[in-house]
Amino acid sequence: MARGFVDGARLMRSSFELVRRDLALLWFPVISACCLVLIAAFWIFEGAWLYAVNSAWFFYVPLVAIGLYSLFFVGIFFNVALAGAAAQVLDGEETTVRDGLDVAWSRLGGIAGWAGYSLFVAFVISFVRSIKGLRWLGAAAKIAWSFATIFVVPLIAFEGLDSEGARRRSFQLAKESWVTETGGLGALRAVLLVPGLLFYLDAKLLFEGHVHSPGAKALLGFILLGGFALTAAAGVVRQVFAVELYRVSTG
Repeated sequence: MARGFVDGARLMRSSFELVRRDLALLWFPVISACCLVLIAAFWIFEGAWLYAVNSAWFFYVPLVAIGLYSLFFVGIFFNVALAGAAAQVLDGEETTVRDGLDVAWSRLGGIAGWAGYSLFVAFVISFVRSIKGLRWLGAAAKIAWSFATIFVVPLIAFEGLDSEGARRRSFQLAKESWVTETGGLGALRAVLLVPGLLFYLDAKLLFEGHVHSPGAKALLGFILLGGFALTAAAGVVRQVFAVELYRVSTG
């Protein structure tokens, strides 16, 4: 078991080195974030229009549902694109953003299905966490779901599975390689622990009114932007790790 943890940490380090060598992979979260901002702005505008014309409350239900679904869809789309590009880099090939997008465009069915699946599960987990006394259960369920579905994106990208097939297969692979996965994800969390704490304290100082100097606020804001960038980069490393772990697990 100890060897499995070490193998996972080494695989995560390998994923980090791959991203460091090919920084073009970082363009995927950048483009994804821009698309998400535009889509969110569009749905907020639609909601404001409904409010301005005094629409009935039930018109907001499909608006919110479609808006959230579109955000989930775009996020998963770019994760599949990233997985496709990462696989090419692992094969020693040169890759571009367009190469990754081509993979994602060819998997729209699986992406669309998984977006709906993920949205439903997120809603259920959020509902459980909103119940007093069950927040710990909701948090545990969120972690378990993320752990068990780490292979879904690679399975959609490389095997073209639908959402249900990818979920079942991911659960199976996670069960078989949980030690290695735990070692890798644990290593990533350990590396991000101190920076995460610093960015958390930075946000508290910035948003709770403890700092009044404009210069200090600008500095804290700049540091907070660095935190968002680090989070995005960590997401890329995690997705590359998922691709590498998928390849190891499937032999």
